[in-house]
Amino acid sequence: MKPPALTIDRRRDSFDRAAGKYRRSPITDYSYQSGAFGESSGRFAHNSERSFWNITGDYLKDEARRDFQSEAIFFAFISLTAALPLINNARALIEFARAIFSH
Repeated sequence: MKPPALTIDRRRDSFDRAAGKYRRSPITDYSYQSGAFGESSGRFAHNSERSFWNITGDYLKDEARRDFQSEAIFFAFISLTAALPLINNARALIEFARAIFSH
């Protein structure tokens, strides 16, 4: 485990204007050596490779089915909400074109 970083406080008096310029800087431990990955005993240390198709299959089997119906209804509602003004604008453009070209 890496030891916590030591800091040097270079601040002067709290009433000194130059005190805001100085920040606490960490002391670098140049003799620190990290442990090898093979020495780890954590449960997340093993490398289990799952293929993309297995992950996708799990998602489609479990999570995607739960929300599909509500998402489809929500998508239809948003599509309808966006399509109605577009249809109304298309009708207005057709009426405008008829009014211009009829005279």
